[in-house]
Amino acid sequence: MERVIEAAAGAGTMIEINSAPDRRDLNEIHARAAAGAGVPILVNSDAHSVRNLDLIRYGIATARRGWLTAELVANTRSWPELAALRKRSRV
Repeated sequence: MERVIEAAAGAGTMIEINSAPDRRDLNEIHARAAAGAGVPILVNSDAHSVRNLDLIRYGIATARRGWLTAELVANTRSWPELAALRKRSRV
């Protein structure tokens, strides 16, 4: 994960916390390390149906365990602020 975080920081890429219980690839320790390296974090519900939107609570819990504040989670921002972080907006 250290190399992934370094690569994301170098490329200006965001990393996601996937909220699906079976896809918890980025745990709170790695999320905290990524945020500390300046990598914007996204919390993704990974919902493939309306019924699964509630899964977001697991991603939020992971972010909270990693001591991430709203300022460190990119998709807590307004759309104009989030859009500015997207690579397509910076090209």
